[in-house]
Amino acid sequence: MSKANSINILDSKDQDLNFENTTFEVSLDLEKVPHEKCEQNFPKNEAKDNTMVNGKLNNINNSMNWSSKKKGLVLAIIVISGITSPIVATIHFPVLVVLQNEFNVSNFAIDAFASLSTFFIGIGPIVFAAYSDELATRKKVFIATFLMFTLSSVVCAIATTFWLLIVMRSIQAIGISAVLPLGSGVISDIYSPLERGNAFGILYFVYWTGPFLASIVGGYITQYLGWRWIFWILAIFGGAILFLIFFFLPETFNSNSLKSDPSHRFNPIAPLKLFKYPNITLIIIYICISNLLNHVQNISIPINFSARYKFTSSEIGLFFISPSLGYMFGSLFGGKYSDFLSQKSLLISGDYIPEIRIKSAWLGSILIPITCFIYGWLLEINFNFYVLGILLFLCSFGMAITFNTLSTYLVDSCPGRGASVTALACLVRLSIPGIITIFETSIEEKLGVRWMFTLISVICFLSILLPVVVYINGKKWRSNFVITL
Repeated sequence: MSKANSINILDSKDQDLNFENTTFEVSLDLEKVPHEKCEQNFPKNEAKDNTMVNGKLNNINNSMNWSSKKKGLVLAIIVISGITSPIVATIHFPVLVVLQNEFNVSNFAIDAFASLSTFFIGIGPIVFAAYSDELATRKKVFIATFLMFTLSSVVCAIATTFWLLIVMRSIQAIGISAVLPLGSGVISDIYSPLERGNAFGILYFVYWTGPFLASIVGGYITQYLGWRWIFWILAIFGGAILFLIFFFLPETFNSNSLKSDPSHRFNPIAPLKLFKYPNITLIIIYICISNLLNHVQNISIPINFSARYKFTSSEIGLFFISPSLGYMFGSLFGGKYSDFLSQKSLLISGDYIPEIRIKSAWLGSILIPITCFIYGWLLEINFNFYVLGILLFLCSFGMAITFNTLSTYLVDSCPGRGASVTALACLVRLSIPGIITIFETSIEEKLGVRWMFTLISVICFLSILLPVVVYINGKKWRSNFVITL
């Protein structure tokens, strides 16, 4: 392939080339960015969509060339929809004891109710993301998933048996599971790599306000209105977001960017192919391990603080504010610091290397095991709960830093497959911990609080080796990344 036909599609200022009825290869400089091969066909009538901007050919249909105002509107809709997923995953935690008493079910059944929704939020995005990336659409998938979420929330609100509640709760989780992968795909559609860290920081900041709001609202709704109103409110909220998406969200998938051949058959498990790349697999495994602690805490807090400190449902909800604030501020810090290091590296070396984002995760990686270990030992002796709240804040702050920066790294390492790689990360980080935490109560009863959290902290500490290995070998592994679209 001649140099004349070679462009760097991850340059900080993306360029669109227009050739009438011409098929050519686009490849990436292996020393700078992930390697990718694709074919693009440009129809004759596309010429009318091109304009000259600052002396360069610019395609007005390319969402990366939209105005800052239009991008801001799209990002606002995405972050509002994105908050729904963590709300669904956490709003029920303050009511677990209430549900157990009302339906007279075992601890195992309650753990299953809490964990299965997390499991299905994890496995659901795979098909949705594959459809979105391969068939070049974001908006249609958004509409379908929010419709499913809204209808299942209504059924949850009127459920008369605990097992019907579990089934519809699982369907509700599948419906809302696509918001984060689709949001990541939209950000990769409209922002260049050097801008994505900050955009992801905003997305995850609002995303983590979900547990913050859910913990407060869920506890008070249960105490004063009853637990069924939780699902009525979720149904109303889902309907409002569905209205926003249908009327105000434009399609962001770039008509001239990497996209599927129309003759290509849709593969619903296509994102699983990304497991063959070591840098993707190792980072996702690390995110999964650190995220396991989050799920254990979410189940452990209501049980321990109601028994040890005699907290009511509303007080348990208020206590969740501490880790929620940690996630929120950690997301902002991680996003801005990640972009800062990336831009600094570009100025010094002239190259954008995605692995530079891993450097911004070190602080969070160290905070997680240290605070987890101290928290478990202090909780065992019923230490002052204000101190425990501070430790949860610091632990969540560290988890948000690592999650934000490493999620951005995954998107940058898979150009054209932002939704798919995020869905793959959701599959592992949510479904596997979702299964493990079904047995959280049993494990805690056998090991005790201090040794359970000690075990988790040791695993988190040893797993730091995974991003270290990727930081060292990531560039070499990315050179093997090839997708024929």
